[in-house]
Amino acid sequence: RFANETKIRLVASSELGIETYLRRSFAWYNSELWLEDVAPSTRVYVFLSSRDEIVNSRGVTEEISCHNRRVDRGECGGPVVEAAVWEDAGHANCVTNPGRWRDMRERLWAAEEAKVR
Repeated sequence: RFANETKIRLVASSELGIETYLRRSFAWYNSELWLEDVAPSTRVYVFLSSRDEIVNSRGVTEEISCHNRRVDRGECGGPVVEAAVWEDAGHANCVTNPGRWRDMRERLWAAEEAKVR
């Protein structure tokens, strides 16, 4: 975990272009997704890393489960959300791991095929 945190810190805070973009150009408030605002016909798949140093993946998983229960009971709008949690991964592990790319592609293709049937 420490090695991944160090890589994130070094890349995000020491490279001038990335640091400038993150501090001045990235609109953090636009990075939120409220599931209740997503059309029920939209397919949503969330990929999480269980050992994420930035995102509370356990909290996100709990929120997704809670949201799906509310949708099932008809208490709120929005789609049912499918999620995958990689147990052995840290933040952004999918960016440099071709195995994760394959896993995402296979899961998304399976979801698409299920939709067509």
